[in-house]
Amino acid sequence: MLSKRGVLPNIESREELLDVVELLYKVNKHALRLPAPYQKTEEIVHKNMRMGIGITGYLQASEEQKSWLSDCYEYIRDFDNKYSEINKMPRSVKLTTVKPSGSLSLLPGVTPGAHPAYARYMYRRIRVAASHILVDVCRKNGYPVEYVKRFDGTEDYGTVVITFPYSYPEGTRLAKDMTALDQLEVIKELQTNWSDNSVSCTIYYKKEELPAIQEYLSKHYKNGHKTLSFLLHSEHGFIQAPYEEITKEQYDNLVANTKPITSLSEGLDLDESDVDCATGACPIR
Repeated sequence: MLSKRGVLPNIESREELLDVVELLYKVNKHALRLPAPYQKTEEIVHKNMRMGIGITGYLQASEEQKSWLSDCYEYIRDFDNKYSEINKMPRSVKLTTVKPSGSLSLLPGVTPGAHPAYARYMYRRIRVAASHILVDVCRKNGYPVEYVKRFDGTEDYGTVVITFPYSYPEGTRLAKDMTALDQLEVIKELQTNWSDNSVSCTIYYKKEELPAIQEYLSKHYKNGHKTLSFLLHSEHGFIQAPYEEITKEQYDNLVANTKPITSLSEGLDLDESDVDCATGACPIR
């Protein structure tokens, strides 16, 4: 979870974790009281007060840090009961979650949600409309830009794929070093000790693991999991995949030939007179 000190692996004590979660709880609780665009939606939101205080970087956290989650869950559930009564709000039907987590984890450099790192060094690809102004910004800074390739070999000229270099620190737990069952056990652990809502995660697997996965799920899925998706770690046949493992040399080469994007103001059409700019943050037109 993002905090003044970062994410779960950066939380230094059980007390700090409780403090972070309490602050996030208050922000969520009061945000849920805001009006909604549709009356029926508002009635449901205000009745259930459902929130999802999430964690990320779980597989980079120490065993001690992980051990705080169960106590933290009990604390925030009790806090919700008291806080809701004092402020005359309905109790929240759900409080915690673990989401897949994309950019929110990539930016601070931690593993996403409950996932292991895909690889130590990798290409991270995103898809953007070919006409978007950000495409030219990426090109100017040296990031590879190419049209989306369809399964039949033709190109989609309306969408481009942009490739970025990405790496994790040495010692980070990698997907290729975990079996599918190892990853499933992590999900069961989090579903038991932390998450009210479904732990959303993609399990990386190898073809030879399918019988073991089937046997495991027949025994454990009902009580230990809610939703799962599966993806071959490699040899999946997807070109321009979101993640692709590369060597350190390939990573270093792309880093050397690209320039970090530190400003998007040049070349963007920002209308500072627009009412949406009142806060100082103008929308991209």
